[in-house]
Amino acid sequence: MTIVLAILTELKENQQVMSVVISHVQKWSDPQLAWDPKKFNNMKQIVIPQSLIWVPKLFIYNSMDTKDMLTDSRYDLRVDHTGKVKINIPQYVSCICRLNIEQFPFDTQFCAVALASPLLNAEEMDVNATQPPKDSYFSGNAEWGVISVTVRSMKFLEDGEYRVEVHYILQLNRRPIYYITVIVAPTFLISALSILGIFSPGQNDGPRGEKVSLGLGSLLAMTVLLDIVAGAMPKSNSIPLLGFYIIFVIFLCALAVTISMGFLAFSRKCIQTEKFPSVFAYRCLWMTPKKFKMNYWDTNGCVEQFQALVPKFPDLIAIWNQIHEIANAQLVYKKKVEKQKFKLAVEKEWNRLFMRFDYFFLFLFEAINLLILVVFLRKAWLPIPDLPEDFSV
Repeated sequence: MTIVLAILTELKENQQVMSVVISHVQKWSDPQLAWDPKKFNNMKQIVIPQSLIWVPKLFIYNSMDTKDMLTDSRYDLRVDHTGKVKINIPQYVSCICRLNIEQFPFDTQFCAVALASPLLNAEEMDVNATQPPKDSYFSGNAEWGVISVTVRSMKFLEDGEYRVEVHYILQLNRRPIYYITVIVAPTFLISALSILGIFSPGQNDGPRGEKVSLGLGSLLAMTVLLDIVAGAMPKSNSIPLLGFYIIFVIFLCALAVTISMGFLAFSRKCIQTEKFPSVFAYRCLWMTPKKFKMNYWDTNGCVEQFQALVPKFPDLIAIWNQIHEIANAQLVYKKKVEKQKFKLAVEKEWNRLFMRFDYFFLFLFEAINLLILVVFLRKAWLPIPDLPEDFSV
């Protein structure tokens, strides 16, 4: 016996059920059906209904639902004059298929249609399973491609006697284009743009705070994509490859947000000191410090010198007092302006240093993000695995 047709209609990963249309051929010899062609007008074979002769009964024991494509009254057999009988049985089968999702979406699955006799043992029925002929037709669906179909025959012990079972093993290879375009590509673009937004150089705390909000929004979007993957996979202890990819990208973006928040707090603390970065900090970042002149600290001497010139005439004292107040007001205003310029210069210098950090982490995280994608896509070029010798239903 062998299989000549298999058309995959559906494979439900979360339920681990395969639906397939198969057509398998059974051949056996019945000496009681032999005849001499010379006595019957040289007729060497005939086609008769199934109900007229004995047919070996086999059932699909890993099936959840089996439907015969023809009724019993429409099944025909071909009988040869030597007693050889041939029957072709088309069926629609929904059977259990144990999935290994570790390499999803670049996975290869092996699903079997297992047949066995409900009563006859190995001595009463000797099954000779052969590989499918070259002109057999095997087809997948939009998501899965049928690489090959293997026929295996084995024996199992049941109730103290050995029985024969036959496996039609379908090697299915997933077509990953859908998951790459719908999940992988958006995840990579979201993470790349998120990292670009988080570490894009900013001039003050406002944009840096918005970067944190951008990173948190990206984490939420990737969490939704991870939920889509989890909904399509069966509940098991193993995490699919695509799940690992999204988790690593989420962790990378979370780390970028954490570093950005640390930069935000540290930059505020450095700016509040109202001191320029040290020469050591400039040297560590291969930067040259900018010179900034401040002279408002020397204005007190001018005030004292100006206060020493008190007029000797009483009539000019009132005028002198007004001029003195105007001069003090100008000096105070000048101090305030110069101090604001100094604070602004300090803030610009610290921002210039943190911009260098932003550029460094921008290229570092983008490189890591690209490396994670390359490692993930490397699985797509691995050779398709062969059928394991210890495969079981």
